[in-house]
Amino acid sequence: MKIPLLIFSLFCTISNAQNFNPKILNLTEIPADKDFSFLKEELNGVQVVMLGEKTHFDGNVFEMKTKIIEYLHKELGYNTIAFESGVYDVWKAQNEINKGVDVQLALKNSLFPIWIKTNEFQSFVQLYNTNKSNLKLFGFDNQITGKYGDENLFIDLFEYCNKNQLELKLDRGDLELLIESINYSNVFDENDISYSQYKISFEKLLKDIQKKPNTEESFYWAQILKSLLSLGEKYHDKKARIESPFNTTSSDNSRDKQMADNLLEYIKKHPNEKIICWGANQHFANDMSSITTPVLKDFVPMGSYIKKALKEKVYSLAAVTAADSIFLGGEWNKTVIDPKSFEFYLKSKGKPYMFISSKQEEMQKSQLNRLFSPEVFVEAKLNSIHDGYFYFNKVTPSTIIPTDENELKTRNDSFLSNNNIAIVDNQNKISNKAIVLDQIIVHNKKYPYTIVKKAIEQITKNYPSKDFNSQLTSNIDVKVEDTTMLNFDFVAKQYQYGYHKENRSYTQIEEIRWNVKNGYAPKSLRTDFFYIYGGNPISYGRYLDGKKFKKFVFKEDDEIMYNNKEVYVINFSTLRDQYSYTHRSFLCDFSGTLYINKDDYAIVKVIEKWDIKQYNDSEDKRMELLGWPEKYILKESKIEIKETDFKKIDDFYYISQVKNENHGNIVDKNNRNHPFQIIVNSFWNNFIITQPEVFTYKQEKTLLEKVEYNKIFWDNYKAFK
Repeated sequence: MKIPLLIFSLFCTISNAQNFNPKILNLTEIPADKDFSFLKEELNGVQVVMLGEKTHFDGNVFEMKTKIIEYLHKELGYNTIAFESGVYDVWKAQNEINKGVDVQLALKNSLFPIWIKTNEFQSFVQLYNTNKSNLKLFGFDNQITGKYGDENLFIDLFEYCNKNQLELKLDRGDLELLIESINYSNVFDENDISYSQYKISFEKLLKDIQKKPNTEESFYWAQILKSLLSLGEKYHDKKARIESPFNTTSSDNSRDKQMADNLLEYIKKHPNEKIICWGANQHFANDMSSITTPVLKDFVPMGSYIKKALKEKVYSLAAVTAADSIFLGGEWNKTVIDPKSFEFYLKSKGKPYMFISSKQEEMQKSQLNRLFSPEVFVEAKLNSIHDGYFYFNKVTPSTIIPTDENELKTRNDSFLSNNNIAIVDNQNKISNKAIVLDQIIVHNKKYPYTIVKKAIEQITKNYPSKDFNSQLTSNIDVKVEDTTMLNFDFVAKQYQYGYHKENRSYTQIEEIRWNVKNGYAPKSLRTDFFYIYGGNPISYGRYLDGKKFKKFVFKEDDEIMYNNKEVYVINFSTLRDQYSYTHRSFLCDFSGTLYINKDDYAIVKVIEKWDIKQYNDSEDKRMELLGWPEKYILKESKIEIKETDFKKIDDFYYISQVKNENHGNIVDKNNRNHPFQIIVNSFWNNFIITQPEVFTYKQEKTLLEKVEYNKIFWDNYKAFK
């Protein structure tokens, strides 16, 4: 039966190729300015060009988009670059650049890191820097996307209100924390500001601004307020998250609608500007009416509003490829290309770059495509989705700029290097809830708050700011009831940033010993043991954040001797149950205890406790089971406890010991519950504080084969779908 099926499949492919044969313009392997000359005719009468990208990780696509922008600016007079980044952030960046601030720094503080912190995007930075006197920046996203928004938005907003006799009846500190909760936890936290207060206050301020003269400043603040209102509405909405293999769903509709409004209002304010938009393909889609696929058909993209308003004056140019992959588990995983698809047809041509205009009859035919997903194909009329397609035969992933301020990696980052592993036999052992009181009453008792505030003020004096090496020795023990499922030790060398940066350490394994392997086979230590291993409370503890510590309840427990010193023992807790306060992706009750030296206000011990209430989505539960025997069908953590001890070396305090515990239940195929526990004991020693050896994320490798881990994860993901 295999031969007839193969012939039939081949026939379908050939038939599809014969029935679909659009005109294609081939470009050279290294396109020069003259290769883009076709755009002069294609963009005749166009005011807005939307330059899309398939994913936000395609480095060579960034570079090609920069070349196209350079051509459009020089040859066709386009002079505004509009980014899928925050209205306020990019406005602030433009103002700072006008004042003489370095372009790289301004963009770093405003654009999404997926672009500005990659090597491949630097070609755009250079282009803009060279032409900054003739180019303008605009951000059309409704989100806060950079450091400017995080730190300056509400300072500038309240200053604007005071200067113009406008009133915003919201506390600035509470507002900053609420927006951070929305941005980083996707939660509208009503503990300080209710949604009705938020909505009424911003709507009134917006009306008052709109009564003012129509200046550039009033235009921006009006759009910023509309963006904040749309953000609040989205995250106050309690609708369940839509699980989907598509990059966008109807959950994105409010964002896309506001992004369209931001751009259209900018065009009204600047009618003579010729604009290039930089963002994702799916946001720039013109018309979704030819798509009938459930879930996806309900998505209303930004581009559909722009097309309806500007008609032929807007042009959507999508980047399309048959070579890219889904970015998962820190790796690029190849995806299957449907042989009857648009992408497969383009790949069969074997050309490095091609352009296909939708202004031809062939493009009116419905074709399978994966324009909205990394691996799911849907039927659509290609001419209705985008006005043109720029095909890339190869895609190279973007690369992070190596600096001393590397971004935090996700929990899927690789952790341990398998270079120079020394296997040690079993005989050679490697040795080595607070009471929540009414907040008003507690705030009247200043003493514990004064102590904690003083400890926060002394952090820069008490903990290292420079990078260093250390040796890490750990034991990981996993039990189900009384049965040990896994026990192993390892010794690793670490390169760690100073404690004043939220950056994880980089680790290379030196010795490992498997004591017990009884069915549980972890695929990545940083993934499988992320919550019970990682995290420096001095860097991550939200109770030590200058703004947030007032949202915690502190109660002095005792004054004792600890390590031969007098210490304050202070319990803390918070009513906030989401990431911005707990540093955990699941909802939980968070509490703990601080041991603070009386003499120098150094925090010398931290106990943290997370009572897990609810996982944010089903993916967390799927992650819980990775590596466990197939006889188990469900695993849920219930409580996590972490104890971190510090010791003083020379002038600073360093982490010396961490004990992590994770307890919960695991269910087998017979629906029987079994309690489990995972305990990790870790010790730090052999500190090298001067001239440490530097190594980076790229030099790390997973303990076990990452390919195997990614395959298991991807199989689980597809099975879940």
